[in-house]
Amino acid sequence: MKISEAERKQIENEMIFRRANEKVGAGLDELDAMHIADNNPHLVRDDKVVLQFKCECSDENCSARIPLRLSRYQEIHVDRSNFIVKPHHQTVPIEKVILTEKDYSVVRKNNTIPEPGDVLNATTIRNK
Repeated sequence: MKISEAERKQIENEMIFRRANEKVGAGLDELDAMHIADNNPHLVRDDKVVLQFKCECSDENCSARIPLRLSRYQEIHVDRSNFIVKPHHQTVPIEKVILTEKDYSVVRKNNTIPEPGDVLNATTIRNK
C-alpha cells in the first residue's frame, strides 16, 4: 500500500505520541518495582488509578488527554496497530475506528483494518 508524504507524517506523529504514553507506563512500572525492592509495598500504585494519556491522533498540535487505567491502555496496545484517540480525532484516509467508548476511540491503521462487519467491541479487544 503506497501512502502519501502527508499520510506518512500523520502516522509518524501518532507513533511519537504512543511512545510518549508508553514511557509513562514503563516509568510507573519501574517505580513500583523500586518500591517493592525497597520494602515499601504500600507505595505501589493501585491498578484503579486513572492516568491522563496523550491523544495518539495524527495532529501534532493536539493536546487532548484521555483518562484511562494503565492496564486498559496496555490491553488496547497488545495489537501494535491500535491507537487511542479522542472521539472524532481519527484520520479517515489512514485509519478506521474499531471501538468507541465515552472518553476515547480505538483506531487501527488501514493496512490492518478488519473486514466489513468485523468492528470490534471492548470484550474482543480485551480477549485478543
